[in-house]
Amino acid sequence: MATQEEKPGITQVELPVVPPEAEPSRFFFAVLSGVVFFAAYAPVTIGNKTIDALIYSVTYNGSYLAAEGIITIIVISIPPVKKALDYVKQMANSR
Repeated sequence: MATQEEKPGITQVELPVVPPEAEPSRFFFAVLSGVVFFAAYAPVTIGNKTIDALIYSVTYNGSYLAAEGIITIIVISIPPVKKALDYVKQMANSR
């Protein structure tokens, strides 16, 4: 195995890795907090129907998480960003 030389003034930092299964749990807990903590703010009346807190929370959190996902895909598809991410991956795998 090749050893890596210590360079003065350079500190290596371990970056946290977010597992792919974190996104569904993020959605679940965002919906859960919407139902438990923000239900008082949820009663939205459309016509003569009141929307349930669960439906409101799923709709709200689903829409902003979907928009965030689309924006993220667009940003990481920009060539300079993609090149930078590939460089970071290469640096992480070379250790």
